[in-house]
Amino acid sequence: MLGLFSRPEQTYGSKYPIIGKIKLWGVFALASTILMVIALARPAVSGSEIKPTNGDVQVIVLFDNSFSMKADDIKPSRLEIARREILSIDSFMREGDRVGLFIFGKESHIKLNLTSDFGTFFDQVSRAGLSGSLSDETIFDTDFATAFEHIYQSLDRQDAFLEGKEYNQRYNPKKRTNRIVLVFSDGEDQFFNSKPKNEAEAKLRADYVKKYDKVMAEYKKRGLKIYPVGIGTRTGVSWLFLLKGYKKGTYPPELDKEWIGQVTRLDRDRLSSLAKTTGADLLGYDWTVENSQGNARQYLGHVLDSNRRPLFEFVAGDNDRQFWQYCLLAAIGFLALGIVTYPFQGYLRNE
Repeated sequence: MLGLFSRPEQTYGSKYPIIGKIKLWGVFALASTILMVIALARPAVSGSEIKPTNGDVQVIVLFDNSFSMKADDIKPSRLEIARREILSIDSFMREGDRVGLFIFGKESHIKLNLTSDFGTFFDQVSRAGLSGSLSDETIFDTDFATAFEHIYQSLDRQDAFLEGKEYNQRYNPKKRTNRIVLVFSDGEDQFFNSKPKNEAEAKLRADYVKKYDKVMAEYKKRGLKIYPVGIGTRTGVSWLFLLKGYKKGTYPPELDKEWIGQVTRLDRDRLSSLAKTTGADLLGYDWTVENSQGNARQYLGHVLDSNRRPLFEFVAGDNDRQFWQYCLLAAIGFLALGIVTYPFQGYLRNE
């Protein structure tokens, strides 16, 4: 502003630029750039309506592979119903979306990093299942804290790699609005729900809760929401019933005593707390499958669509008229006007 009042008076044959130093050609260049950006969105018009669309979504699927998923209170079993529901998201995936797969019990295992290869993802889901042997004691418990910790740490490593970071280089994760975790489980968390019988067990539970809270804080830091799909019934079945068909000696002998009177059932409270803690909204949708005829497809479709990253682009329908070509022609026209209005001596200026 000071320069505007202190500049010398115009003399005969001289004039000041119309818009500061950039002169008139800068306005045309700016208009050309805006029109080119609009043309890249490939807009189309149906009558007088311009249709916006959403972008991609990144989905991590966490598949409960613990022994309680063998329960058949939903036929043929909780595990098979969970698999069916995971496979159903195929109809909601679009080009540009990415999916990843983790399975968990007491331990968590990554089956597939985030990828756009849907075929490989659904093949891995079809292959995932319980081992025929009960010698692996990690299948008898479900450790949610470790599973969710494994997920965000794996995502951070993948993001850091894609951004060109070295393995030992510090990485600050970004907050994302289009990345979610879908957990398919009966919700049983033996560590969280345990009732300590002595001081040592009380300390173990306290440490677990502390770890769980820390992991949930990391999820909120990244904007990573957890959406559960509960599989099972609230009446449940006896844990001992799950051992039917297995010979003694093929599983830890103490289970026969520990599981007397114990029931495995759908834990809606634990699953809903995951959503609430990370800011996921479950209101108005049926997110549990409690019989073989039920499904969560409407809920899953809503979850994926509501978490897609919004983009400035337009969708053309079958009868829509595309006008992005006109935007591109107008951009070229404005660019030409900018070149014409640029002072001729500017092209010959020696810097």
